[in-house]
Amino acid sequence: VPAQVVQGSIPSGYIPKPVIVPDYIAKYPAIRSSEEKDRYRAVFNDQYSEYKELHSDVQATLKSPGLLTRLSLSRHGNASFCCRQELERIQRILQEYQRKKTDPTFLEKKERCEYLKNKLSHIKQKIQEYEKVMEWNDGYT
Repeated sequence: VPAQVVQGSIPSGYIPKPVIVPDYIAKYPAIRSSEEKDRYRAVFNDQYSEYKELHSDVQATLKSPGLLTRLSLSRHGNASFCCRQELERIQRILQEYQRKKTDPTFLEKKERCEYLKNKLSHIKQKIQEYEKVMEWNDGYT
């Protein structure tokens, strides 16, 4: 939903949504030394392996029905499915997929994966900014 510009006074009863700033923004500000850069890089390397594992799990869960459909179509060509058993099997798998997508454990994994992705991107950006500044400063020292 696009933001609306309110002109004039704020309507009575209006409650603004809080802006939530992720903890890593404050915890990982601009880098000021090579030691600090090394610490950021260590955190990145340590948490990247957790991110890769979570990402792999989440993607495997999200891609399972598409894979199933492609396998079924390749077995039976583009024609309709050959029998009711095949349709029932696919329906069971799709129901299992829907159950997994709403499972609190899966949702927690997915949320943690997204958090780590954003955190690692932030840390990587800070490292790159520091390296760019240091590269620029090397020409003038």
